[in-house]
Amino acid sequence: MSAERALAPVLIRCAVLGGLVLLATVPVYIYVEPPWRAAVVRLAAALVLGAALLQLRSAFAGRLEGGASPLDESRERSWPEPGVPLRFLDLMDDVRAALRSRRHFDKVLWPRLAALASRPLARPPLRPGRGPSLASLRDVITVIEEQR
Repeated sequence: MSAERALAPVLIRCAVLGGLVLLATVPVYIYVEPPWRAAVVRLAAALVLGAALLQLRSAFAGRLEGGASPLDESRERSWPEPGVPLRFLDLMDDVRAALRSRRHFDKVLWPRLAALASRPLARPPLRPGRGPSLASLRDVITVIEEQR
């Protein structure tokens, strides 16, 4: 959960509390004598500010206790078996990135695939804003294998 999403409920509760305190304070402000009006306003502001700070403190404490940090999560990730070559893992990452990003496919993966082919390859159909589908990549690799 992002910080903006975590703070949104706190901000909404504080705004509602501020509105309720305002509704309760206005009649009291009008009723009391002028020398006491400043004290009524300060008391209302202190009430809203105190409640808001307590809610923010509990939200931040909950966020800190909530889960592992990204650093802890990266430490717990499983590493590949020692027999898997790092070049193969890099190639898998390139294919995954090419499926998500059309630019990565155009700039990184397609030149590598074209260099492997002995004849010009037909570009696979691209999805809007994304790279080709996995089936299209499989077809291109099959054509390259048949050429060899």
